[in-house]
Amino acid sequence: MSFRDSDTTAGQFTSAVSLAGVFVRYGFYFFGMIVFGLIAFGVIWLWGNRVQVVQDKPAFRITDGSFTRLPVSSDIITSGLLGRVEVMQYGALDHRGIDLTVAIAFPPPGGLQTRPTFEPRETKLLRNMRFQTLSTHFDLETRYGPVHAVETRVETDGRWKQCLAFSSRFDTRTVFLSGWTCDATGTKPGADALACALDKLVIDKELPTKEADAYLRARMTRPAYCAARQVTQTFDTGSRPISPPSRWSQPSARTRL
Repeated sequence: MSFRDSDTTAGQFTSAVSLAGVFVRYGFYFFGMIVFGLIAFGVIWLWGNRVQVVQDKPAFRITDGSFTRLPVSSDIITSGLLGRVEVMQYGALDHRGIDLTVAIAFPPPGGLQTRPTFEPRETKLLRNMRFQTLSTHFDLETRYGPVHAVETRVETDGRWKQCLAFSSRFDTRTVFLSGWTCDATGTKPGADALACALDKLVIDKELPTKEADAYLRARMTRPAYCAARQVTQTFDTGSRPISPPSRWSQPSARTRL
């Protein structure tokens, strides 16, 4: 092999190495751009769906006399994922007396309009409390639509407080009603009383969405109506004894395998 051939081979090798280096370098840049884009997308998504506290009063209230005499507090939160949630609280869950918490959720336009679960365990009110869901369920009727409730209990101040957690079953996905009510320590809240309290919900100002505003205002003009009934078991839970072998079906001689 001549010196000229050796120089040509070395030059080709150097060119190949340089070309490979270019591909590696630009490939690294491309990968970095993808990672940066994903991080930026995640930050934008989190920023758009962050929970914000709104300094305003809810657009509704409960006019039932059993709760209007109690101390009242309220909260409003918004996020791109949940939409807007307005909360009215009468009394306090961690006190031994009665209390009622009602939340109305307005899903964001075009968002995932699923029924929210708004139970005491999902809020800061039960940060240091024990919470149990029992097996007794109720179907409530109000002029705004049907509501489902379930018996629960909360350990507060060293004693168990009997409660009813509830969520709406309205024939719309533009507004959802949920919350809970608890009676004095040692007594159970009545499902009928809860239904009548929810039936006395009043809208004081325009709601966040036109659809929700139209739905609730149309029903607010209806005559007062409240009722409750305990949900009965809809499936068989009884035990069935195993039949003796003498009653088992036996294959006949005509059975073809």
